[in-house]
Amino acid sequence: MKKLLISAVLLGLSATGVNARLSLADRMLLNGASRVQSSLLSPMRTAAVRGATTTAMVVLDDGYTIEDLEAEGVTVATVRGNIAVVSMPTADVERIAAMPGIRQFELSRPRNLLMDRARPASGISDIHAGVDLDQPYTGAGVVTGIVDGGIDPNHINFRDADGNSRVKYLAHIYIDYSSPDFWTGIEYDAEHINLFTTDTEATFHGTHTMGIMAGGYRGEVEAAVIQNSQIAPVDVVDNPYYGVAYESDIAVSCGDTYDDLIAIGMDRILDYAYYAKEPCVINLSLGSNYGSHSGKSVMAQFLDKAAEEAIIVVCAGNEGDIPLSLVKTLSDDDLEAKTFILPTYADNIRYGQVRIYSDKPFALQGVIFNQSRGRISYRMPVLDGQGQAEPQYYCSSDYVEYSNDITDAAFSNAFTGYVGVGWDYDENTEEYMGLMDFYTENNTTLNASGNYILGFVVTGEPGQRIECYGDGMFGVLDDYDIEGWDDGSTDCTISDMACANDILTVGSYNTGDTWGGLDGKTYNYSGMFTAGAVSPFSSYGVLKDGRSLPHVCAPGAVINSSCSQYYVNNPDNGVTDADLSAVLYEGDRINYWCPAMGTSMSAPYVAGSIALWLQANPTLTIDDVKEIIAATSVRDADVLAGNLVQWGAGKFDAYAGLKEAIRRGSVAGPVADGNNSLMIKTVDHNTFELFLGGANALDVKVFNLQGGVVASVAEQGDQAVVDLSSLASGIYVVNVNGAHSRRIIVK
Repeated sequence: MKKLLISAVLLGLSATGVNARLSLADRMLLNGASRVQSSLLSPMRTAAVRGATTTAMVVLDDGYTIEDLEAEGVTVATVRGNIAVVSMPTADVERIAAMPGIRQFELSRPRNLLMDRARPASGISDIHAGVDLDQPYTGAGVVTGIVDGGIDPNHINFRDADGNSRVKYLAHIYIDYSSPDFWTGIEYDAEHINLFTTDTEATFHGTHTMGIMAGGYRGEVEAAVIQNSQIAPVDVVDNPYYGVAYESDIAVSCGDTYDDLIAIGMDRILDYAYYAKEPCVINLSLGSNYGSHSGKSVMAQFLDKAAEEAIIVVCAGNEGDIPLSLVKTLSDDDLEAKTFILPTYADNIRYGQVRIYSDKPFALQGVIFNQSRGRISYRMPVLDGQGQAEPQYYCSSDYVEYSNDITDAAFSNAFTGYVGVGWDYDENTEEYMGLMDFYTENNTTLNASGNYILGFVVTGEPGQRIECYGDGMFGVLDDYDIEGWDDGSTDCTISDMACANDILTVGSYNTGDTWGGLDGKTYNYSGMFTAGAVSPFSSYGVLKDGRSLPHVCAPGAVINSSCSQYYVNNPDNGVTDADLSAVLYEGDRINYWCPAMGTSMSAPYVAGSIALWLQANPTLTIDDVKEIIAATSVRDADVLAGNLVQWGAGKFDAYAGLKEAIRRGSVAGPVADGNNSLMIKTVDHNTFELFLGGANALDVKVFNLQGGVVASVAEQGDQAVVDLSSLASGIYVVNVNGAHSRRIIVK
């Protein structure tokens, strides 16, 4: 094992842009961190300010180097393309953010840690058996990477048939208050993995997701075998809970899951795969609703750069049944988007942030509403002279931090705490952003009944689209059944990190809601997760740029996989036999398997499946993967009866996708050349309009992936229509005039 090493790489960058400054969001993170006087300290706050040292992710301009950063007292942890992960003295944050050469600056944010029935559901069992294939596919020769927390890498699920660790690389990256950089990273190779125990006993999350993606133990275990709705006697059976890419090489980053540390961990996994000379897929069962959902955050840009070297799979999020968003197009008759914050942690506590985005300016004010009188009793507007990157705070007297803070009896009569409001313009995303930052507790004397409630009002112009996103920490958006106010929505609950452009985003559907416990009983969720239906918690949304996410849904409820012995054996977690489905005792350790649910489970299922595809065709790109999924996913009655945005392409079909990956690897016809002068749009179901600017005539040929011509059209002019409704579903290549080709999907 060794400390992580940082190489001094000069940055040769091509893009230029405006210089950064400390954004309104970062100012509020810094500001709010000093105000919170409750035990409910949010990770959102501690991420921004970690004492004397602060970490951030920055986007750099052309010609700016590591040496330039270091000369200003900045420590560089890692660089990928033009994105650097850095640490610096907290007192220097504003100065560093405004330096020439820094185009974007974002303080680190936290990301939340968000197989027996799952494998047959999409054909994994047939792939492992080699049914109608040239060979079985197991992920051999592929790196399955994961960034997560709660890793037990010495679980038997991660060893090969000879007992050797399949975890070839592990980086433990964590916040370290004793380090001048405020983080420490330690590396382990396969020979030294036995020296590592776990990064935390507080969760089994990473052990579970890694087991779904790449768990490989298929020997005997003591498992609960369900016999009926009440009885699941424990018997010795072959382990039914192994994973998908069970012969892949595993590379892991674990520890604290902040943006900057996630980025460092991904960078280390990519480095390992590069030197191993193996294709790589990385699973991120992490995320939060905090952000613009534009795919333009620094973290999203980092993911897109990482996608140049690996397939990146990200879970959609688990807020699909929680009203965290409000997206509204204003009209002549309704020039306001307005809603309230409904507490979810405790009836009297509201804590978190709401961000508001639009491509045009708007007015923002926080409000206190008197329910008994049916009117706003106190307004908290963004004042003249405040606004751009300068938040205005309204608060009770015991939360005053700065001389321009506003205190008022009307606020204190309703709440103790604070509400900050402000606006900003982001030159990089070309959006206006409003932000309301709040921590309030009901006044125990004058607002004990909760008559006064907190909300906000956004005012704009007709036709203006207003997007409001709550972070979901301790509150949701709600109209309180008050006429004229807007209710929150579950649309656009997709994780902000899942909105990067060049990644695959995965939602969840159910393969069942019952499991057997080691106490000999069966347990279920009383029909909450009907087999075949989309999981109600699976996040989704239509973004401003028109993209619908997730791309596809895969089994995510209820999934059995490996569980960390350190989590189980920690009495603080209260684990009982009812929570576990299988166990294997060996020497001084115990291996457990347990059920869990979430898009955290569906994402590694797809990531492991893509590892099988990469074994068959190592040249696959993220565009290939998206096309294959769009062409092969199942759209059965469950999908067609549900929310098609929430389903994406439908139910992931690993087996059909593998066949398409193999076909694509041996294509004999023209290959899509990416020439943007050839434009194709769908005019009807499987009917396509082709346009080639400057052409006098079009000679169109459509090839299947075996190189055979399956359709042709000849037209004068620069436009043609081709009807492919008679073709079987799949991926085809359209070639025009023998020079321009594009792939299309026939459904």
